[in-house]
Amino acid sequence: MLPFSSYEFFILMAFYIGILALCKQVVVARYYSLVLAVLNLGYLLFVYPEPLHFVLLILYSYLITYLVSDVMKATNKLIGIVFLLLPMLFVKFDIRIATYPFELNNLLSFAGLSYASFRIMGYYMDKAPDEKMSDALTYFNFLSFSPTLLIGPIEKFSRFKNSLEQGFSSINSTNFIAGWDALMKGIAFKYIFAELVQRYCLSVVDKESSELVPMLITMYGYYVYLFFDFAGYSLLALGIGKMMGMEVPVNFTNPFVAINPQDFWRRFHISLGDWLRTYFFTPLYMYFTRKKGLKKYPLFRQNISLVLTFLLMGCWNGFKLNFILSGLLFGLFSAVHNTYVVQCKKKGKDVVFGNLNSTAVRIISIVITFNLVAFALYIFSGYCPFI
Repeated sequence: MLPFSSYEFFILMAFYIGILALCKQVVVARYYSLVLAVLNLGYLLFVYPEPLHFVLLILYSYLITYLVSDVMKATNKLIGIVFLLLPMLFVKFDIRIATYPFELNNLLSFAGLSYASFRIMGYYMDKAPDEKMSDALTYFNFLSFSPTLLIGPIEKFSRFKNSLEQGFSSINSTNFIAGWDALMKGIAFKYIFAELVQRYCLSVVDKESSELVPMLITMYGYYVYLFFDFAGYSLLALGIGKMMGMEVPVNFTNPFVAINPQDFWRRFHISLGDWLRTYFFTPLYMYFTRKKGLKKYPLFRQNISLVLTFLLMGCWNGFKLNFILSGLLFGLFSAVHNTYVVQCKKKGKDVVFGNLNSTAVRIISIVITFNLVAFALYIFSGYCPFI
């Protein structure tokens, strides 16, 4: 049973919320992490489709992080990154190694692998060289928290740990009501609005047609559907998490009114945008900055880092042409906007809109961004007949 895939999952989460509320009355506050770990382990072992796969990944990543950072005391983070990402790389590259009595690739592949890998890498990258490994319970909860297990939001370890430490004190009527509100909104988004778009828009057109009208319907319909489906999932995770005493980060805030690519990623899948900026863009930019031949070209360094970051995002989804091209498009859109911003600052004026009214500029910017994003996501969807 995958998260939010059936009504049984909601029943199980209601049961978990009840157990935590009961434990708050009878268990010492510091044992919240232990109680939550037992519930998460129970979900993995008895309900999750590939329990052994996920548990093995948690054990493997914990051991590798400990060996590389605490035993080897490696200062080069790249060593740990390669080892920690090996399971996902085997799956993404479809590397198959036949080993008796199973095939390694099949053992490594399971729902939620990519998001778990992101969280693992984030923990390793944020861990200071002289910082000891987290206790096993906190690390296990970080990777196995049921509401965010499948597709996020992508949580930072420090934030998750702070939330975990609040534990039972966060289980109260105020948070329950706030969580319930998010849950109801998530249900409306995912199971009503997304379903309506799927049933009465995407299902009534030939999504692979090369004619203009069906292509446009599919392009805009898929963007709207993806938002309601994904934002709905994120709200469900946020709502249930809050009722369980855990703060799950907000992942969507009105992306349809984004005025540029940068603003879009502050509104759409916020946790992924933050993750990419922290662990891909910034290291890439710093790497190019250290190159003597590029020191005089800050704009080029920024733009090449942007393009490569989004290209990597596309590859993370899978090594298929539609994913790679969509990532490249998002990178190019961001680079063009970044160049526009730099030129405006350099010349002290808006080099595109001139003295046009600010409200008109905002409306035009929203329309342009909406259409560019819809096109990139149309490529991402795999429905485009020309790819």
